[in-house]
Amino acid sequence: MLEVFFAPRDRGKGVMPTATAYAYHFRKAQIVAGITKPDGTAKYTPHSLRHFFASTALANGVPIHEVSRWLDHKSIKTTVDIYGHLVPEAWDRCRDVMQNAMCPAVTESQASASAA
Repeated sequence: MLEVFFAPRDRGKGVMPTATAYAYHFRKAQIVAGITKPDGTAKYTPHSLRHFFASTALANGVPIHEVSRWLDHKSIKTTVDIYGHLVPEAWDRCRDVMQNAMCPAVTESQASASAA
């Protein structure tokens, strides 16, 4: 059903449709997918699914600059400000790199001496 949202228009060029253009198809896709509320109304909005996509992609290791491009943010700063907290392992990687760069490497002779 994703083709509903990325259907080509305007001489075959894919364009992001407006909310009014896809509302009917979006609701129909949710019904088919079985993701409506008990009263039949939409359980998700396009915006909530957009946020879910970004959060899931980042949590699973997709680089933030790629997610930023997919979201069509004009600046990666926007993506970092909104979703940066979802990349906590980046802090660990940075800390490890700095730790390794700033600590002298243990030589083989030092390792042998400390083991004795």
